[in-house]
Amino acid sequence: MRLLDYYRVLQVPRHADRATLRQAFLRLCKQHHPDTTTLPAAVASERFRRIKTAYATLQDPAARQRHDAWLRQHSPMTVAPVGIQTVQEHPVSPERPLSGGEWLALIMLACTLLFCAGLAGILVLQQS
Repeated sequence: MRLLDYYRVLQVPRHADRATLRQAFLRLCKQHHPDTTTLPAAVASERFRRIKTAYATLQDPAARQRHDAWLRQHSPMTVAPVGIQTVQEHPVSPERPLSGGEWLALIMLACTLLFCAGLAGILVLQQS
């Protein structure tokens, strides 16, 4: 029987806290969501499903305890790597580069502010 190591799925250490789990979950969702990846749809959907399942299990204290007990009962040779590249155990960095959509939102916000400042300037000039 092959067991998924949900810590490997989320690429976090076994002692990861809830915040670290959430950061890893969000980062992996961006990378593997079927709408945002170049992977074939079937592969992306399966990876995304595994990521969601891993996060749900590790966020629930009782489910996490059951998962940890199950992992302890199985040797490392029976744990499946799930096809997502894993990294050595270390906390997920809270800093990350902005995505294209986030840059677009910032540019649109800046343009909106400039437009409003321009309109305010025109109204001030018209009143004087």
